[in-house]
Amino acid sequence: MIVEPEPYAAVQASTAVSSDSNLGHERLLGIAEVCKITGLSPVTASKMMKESGRAIALHRRIYILESSFFAYLHELEASEPCRL
Repeated sequence: MIVEPEPYAAVQASTAVSSDSNLGHERLLGIAEVCKITGLSPVTASKMMKESGRAIALHRRIYILESSFFAYLHELEASEPCRL
């Protein structure tokens, strides 16, 4: 007796992605792009990407999805607002 998986499981997994995300059109940011955006040095930008927990290592290089990077910056800002 072969039991087919329920189609609900596939639908349920796909709803984890927000409906407004632009899947397939994400930019991968390297260290150089993060440096340009933040003004940080390459070493600091690399550490920041790794500390976010969202970095992707590919062929000994580090990348982060653009949306993940901005979400991480927003989390940092929310948890530690800038003070003048």
